[in-house]
Amino acid sequence: MRLSQARIKEVLRYSPIVGVFEWRVAGRRIRPGLLAGGPIGDGYIGITVDGNRYPVHVLAWLYMTGEMPSVLIDHIDGDKSNNAFGNLRLATHSQNSCNAKVNAANKSGVKGVFYMKSSGKWRARLRKAGAVVFDKCFDSIEEAQDAITAARSVVHGEFANHGLHGYLSEDIDSE
Repeated sequence: MRLSQARIKEVLRYSPIVGVFEWRVAGRRIRPGLLAGGPIGDGYIGITVDGNRYPVHVLAWLYMTGEMPSVLIDHIDGDKSNNAFGNLRLATHSQNSCNAKVNAANKSGVKGVFYMKSSGKWRARLRKAGAVVFDKCFDSIEEAQDAITAARSVVHGEFANHGLHGYLSEDIDSE
């Protein structure tokens, strides 16, 4: 049986502002009013309904729209546990990748920028859908960062992420 909006509303109540579900029904180890869900790995939260485990962001989309998403759901602020409906949007794999934070293996600290020892230059490289769309060298990391940030804003549009997600940059700003 495929999960429907009616079934999810029968067993769960969703707060689109807070982004959490609570149980409407009683069951083994669950009571009406208790928060539903637990970690399923990599920062995501999941809920088991009718014996099947679903990511909360998928359930939120189904609950609010009545449709099981046919593509990925992107967390706009990058926080995989923030399932407020205003923080969710449909995305292709390519768009979802555009919203990724800086890779942990990045040594420069700037997304898409690396130092080339052979030339002594900073190289800024940007991809879209697997293809390189921006590739230039600069004398300073600041020049490379400014150039790739501008290029990323144009190429990735609303999915552009310059290395930190909203909640991470807020932490830095408050320090």
